[in-house]
Amino acid sequence: SFRNNSANSLYGQYDMVPSNRQMGIRGILTDNAGEFETYPIGDPRCQWVLNATTCGGVDGQGTYRYNLNEFRDLASDRTRTTLFSYINHEFENGMQGFTELMWYSAQTELWRHPSAPFSSVKHRVAADHHYNPFGPCGSPIRLPDELIADVPCSGVELWIDNYRLAERPRIIENDGNLLRILQGLRGFQGNWDWETAFLWSRATRTDLTRNRVSNTLLREALQDSTAAAYNPFSGGVNSNIDRVLVDVTRDNQTSLLLADFKLSTFELWSAPAGPVGSLFGAELRRESFEDDRDDRLDGTIVYTDWDDDTYPFVSDVVNSSPTPDSEGDRSVLSLFTEFYVPVLRQVDSQVALRFENFSDVGSTVVGKAAAGWQATDTLGIRASVSQSFRAPNLVTINEDIVARQNTREDWACTYAAENGGDPDQDELDCVNSTQRVAEGSEDLVPETSVNTSLGVVWEPLQSITFTLDRWSIVKDDTIGLLGEENHTVYDLFLRLQAGTSNCADVTGNPAVVRNDDITEDQIAIFEAAGLCPFGGIQNIRDIYANLDTRTVAGFDIALYADFETDAGDFSFKYLVSNLTMFEQEAGGVAGELVAAKLDGTLPANVPIEGFADLIRKDGYQERKQTLLARWRYDSFGASISSTALSDYYQDSLT
Repeated sequence: SFRNNSANSLYGQYDMVPSNRQMGIRGILTDNAGEFETYPIGDPRCQWVLNATTCGGVDGQGTYRYNLNEFRDLASDRTRTTLFSYINHEFENGMQGFTELMWYSAQTELWRHPSAPFSSVKHRVAADHHYNPFGPCGSPIRLPDELIADVPCSGVELWIDNYRLAERPRIIENDGNLLRILQGLRGFQGNWDWETAFLWSRATRTDLTRNRVSNTLLREALQDSTAAAYNPFSGGVNSNIDRVLVDVTRDNQTSLLLADFKLSTFELWSAPAGPVGSLFGAELRRESFEDDRDDRLDGTIVYTDWDDDTYPFVSDVVNSSPTPDSEGDRSVLSLFTEFYVPVLRQVDSQVALRFENFSDVGSTVVGKAAAGWQATDTLGIRASVSQSFRAPNLVTINEDIVARQNTREDWACTYAAENGGDPDQDELDCVNSTQRVAEGSEDLVPETSVNTSLGVVWEPLQSITFTLDRWSIVKDDTIGLLGEENHTVYDLFLRLQAGTSNCADVTGNPAVVRNDDITEDQIAIFEAAGLCPFGGIQNIRDIYANLDTRTVAGFDIALYADFETDAGDFSFKYLVSNLTMFEQEAGGVAGELVAAKLDGTLPANVPIEGFADLIRKDGYQERKQTLLARWRYDSFGASISSTALSDYYQDSLT
């Protein structure tokens, strides 16, 4: 939220695992469901004393909020080192050899706020836990008998909600290195220039995060009946936090091996308006990556929660989703050619063609045509039409399932609540931390697009240049995910179509995996809404796919000015980029959902995210303006810049 604080703090909310109906504490220490909040001593919401640092109160008064900026660094502490060398050598036959060597190293340290457990991976305080205020009779920590006389002597087990292990900040240390070696040779033969080069580079990075919390160690510490147990009721004072802390690492490596050859001439043949220039080339490259995750994330060390969820849906690191190790590589062959053709004295044109063959996603051919007309000494007109492509990255193709937690609304559940007599969701709970399980796909093909532009260049004075360009991009096979909430909308759509005549055969959207936990009251709500009953979401499986056509259009304005004065040289740059269209077509499942909303099958309030007009939504601002001014006088200089974005609506913050 905009408050930059959190409902999860060292003062948590707790739920009694068994019913508290017969314990005589409903409305006194807990609410009717057996839930209570904790606060620091002296908080006005305190209703009973738990210990020297912490008090308790009946649930419903609001949680004690945590300041997320307490340990936060705005920027990391960093050290960077770069070494480079350029070596050129002229041979007697006119050829030239060139060598580039570079080594780069960077180390950073950044402090972030501590972790809070996912709401889907709750922890329990054992009934005989040493610091449990509802612990066994005889425990020095147990609340006085006059308060909990009817609480059994065996103690009561507690669920932990809205809690943050905030005793230590997360400290993130990065150590990255890059080694790059290039060896090339160039020369000429007659009217032809040629160049060939070999490039090898490797980048490595180690990410180490200190003061993370192990789910396994935390579970053990919350089941411990000795004074060495982790104490979540201490407000962070002498809590024994060190026994649950671990370091978490991630090691990455990428490499690139490339060889190319280019042949060019400024005069392939003579045209009436001048010589035709050309370039021919070939390139062969091999790319690879390795992503080695910590043993507590990649399934080497497995944690199973109280609901028997385990890897690959739960990791052993609190507040981190499981992520398997991944690796991949590809080889790419590229052939390309380009021609510069003077059409008339004032008209130049350019034509280019490129072929690329990928070892993992097939091949593609794209082209470009551009022309420029110098209409007058001060006015030029330019235009271009080009095709482009973007191959799916190696991670998107090769990654195994990757689970991530996000707060999402279950629209099938919301429909049932609104139409089945539970508008305030007293029985149903339709907004939760939902696990998205994304999968890579070897069936992906490159994105392709057609780009067009038309512009003018006006130079009213030698020191002033004004440009205006109108452009559009139409992209096919856009790579992405359908999205968690769209999957729940599709689940609702299928359930509405199925009705209630044969609930045994109704499965809904197979990508939405649900549990079987459902009460009689909830069943009645679903049936009243005309839906077969279903449980809460365990996870949503989303596979990367080539989706639908995306169209982006707009115009760019630029003003450049350069002046030389006795006080120094001044330069100004003002840039405006304006979107006039940003639309994502809906096809496949998304197309079905859009059609269902138009014909009334789906209610008007059910959103279909990521389609139709996207301008001013989720960070896609309509206009961006940039101003840059520079001054230089002898060895002195200064600059100032400013960037302004137009407004947009970010629904994830509302």
